[in-house]
Amino acid sequence: EEEEEEEEAVLGVAGSILWLAIITVVIGLLSEYMVDALEDAAEGWGVPNLFLGAIIIPIVGNAAEHAAAIIFAVKNKMELAVGIAVGSSIQIAIFCVPLLVVTAWALGIELSLNFQPFETGVLLVTVMLVGFTILNGESSWLIGAMLIVAYCSLAAAFFVHKDPPGLPRPPSLPPSYTHDSR
Repeated sequence: EEEEEEEEAVLGVAGSILWLAIITVVIGLLSEYMVDALEDAAEGWGVPNLFLGAIIIPIVGNAAEHAAAIIFAVKNKMELAVGIAVGSSIQIAIFCVPLLVVTAWALGIELSLNFQPFETGVLLVTVMLVGFTILNGESSWLIGAMLIVAYCSLAAAFFVHKDPPGLPRPPSLPPSYTHDSR
């Protein structure tokens, strides 16, 4: 009988946490650099900020995650591929966005969950589309093609969208919540 040899750990807990922190800081700095470069390029090309923030930055920022989902889909592990894609969206929607709003409030930066009608409608349509797509637990090339066309349609809508004049913007923070009101 062969005895399974346990692999010796390369790093301990402290070393793992240290490297995780270092890599997180480096990725944060690189992400900031990427967003700044994309903003400058988009401004030069006349690309709207809404399109940049809703379409371009998520594609570039989540490239590794998208690649993993595609690899699992090619290997016919659809449950895992869908779990990666949908799980990430759920994590952003119910954790990251509210956390950013609370953090912005604590820092006195104006940020709210008061989305405009266009963004709210897009969110509703995408949630319904994903829900109906994964409802029966089966997939086909036609469903994939439909989702790609839907994504391209939404990307085009984000590119040409302009809020109508006179549409009320979200209210500003009261002066007592900002750092400027000493």
